[in-house]
Amino acid sequence: MAKKVTEKKPPELSEEPKIVLESDGPKEVKPVKKRKKRYILLYLAAIGFAFYAVITIINQSVQIAEKKAELSELEQQINVVEIQSQYLEKVRGYSGQELSDYIEKIAKEDLGYVGEGERIFINVAGEQ
Repeated sequence: MAKKVTEKKPPELSEEPKIVLESDGPKEVKPVKKRKKRYILLYLAAIGFAFYAVITIINQSVQIAEKKAELSELEQQINVVEIQSQYLEKVRGYSGQELSDYIEKIAKEDLGYVGEGERIFINVAGEQ
């Protein structure tokens, strides 16, 4: 007797079990599953995501370190400006003799001026 097949697709392409009619009686044919390929793709996707996550975390930690260094530098600059501001507030409060002494000090030290009858001596030996 000839075998009769009641399915239209080959069994390896389908997901559902099919029944094949033979001379001995109906037999169930189990489909070939393609789960191995799916698991491989799933593993590759998980590895890719993990790699992306690690790279992102490393990149962000480097950026955090750079920002912390920048923050400490800015804090130092703020401290310098605060000290300068305090100094200027102190100088701003000068009046009378104190103000004229300060002006004379700045003229001599920073601008190189000398008072009447004064001489400037330069030590060429480099010793003080």
